Amino acid sequence: MRRLLMILAFMAGSAFAQRGGGYYITSRVTVSGPSDWGALQPSTLYENEYNISAGSPLLGVLLGGDPEFTLNADTCPGASACTATVSFLAEVGGDYTATISGRSSNVGTRVRGSSTTKTITAHVVGASYTLSGSDNGNSTATYTLTSTGEMDLVSPSFEATTLWGVGTATVTGSTCGDAVPPGTSCTITVAFSLGGEPDGYGVAVLLLQAYANTKQQPPARAVLVLPLVDD
Repeated sequence: MRRLLMILAFMAGSAFAQRGGGYYITSRVTVSGPSDWGALQPSTLYENEYNISAGSPLLGVLLGGDPEFTLNADTCPGASACTATVSFLAEVGGDYTATISGRSSNVGTRVRGSSTTKTITAHVVGASYTLSGSDNGNSTATYTLTSTGEMDLVSPSFEATTLWGVGTATVTGSTCGDAVPPGTSCTITVAFSLGGEPDGYGVAVLLLQAYANTKQQPPARAVLVLPLVDD
């Protein structure tokens, strides 16, 4: 009888497990659909369908990640299988990521719910970049911006701040100009000042945010190990 139950549980897409001297079934969730949406055009709406199924009724389907992805999964809660539609629309180039997750419900004391998450990626043709910083050893950092997209990075601008607001950071120079063609790089110099803190040695963390005709990325960090002196 136990072997028969295990076979039935496997056929229903569930896992059979032992806990506290008894057995229970885990209601496994499967999410099928494309992971990589490929290279897409800006200002164009795209849609893909995802099939979600479980061994018990679904509690729901959720979408996380970049807001350019949206979800329609109205038929999923309470169903054991459903089709959800994910839409995507971006106005500027760059790399975009989302996750789609399904969660199943508990049924009685022997069926345990679970969840499964699938990652979705899309590349929008256009401008894109990488940005990294390094310590110059003299209370300044040099950041290197590389244009990695299919189009010029136009009129990039930069904002420097410090982690936790300790001291001040100021952009003092840039070689980027009005456009950074694909495959080329430019540099940005940021100076750090501690202000009224006492003398000594310490660490400063600079953050540089880039703005341009592309998806805004998180600010790049540069860790400075330097003597902290009064202005």
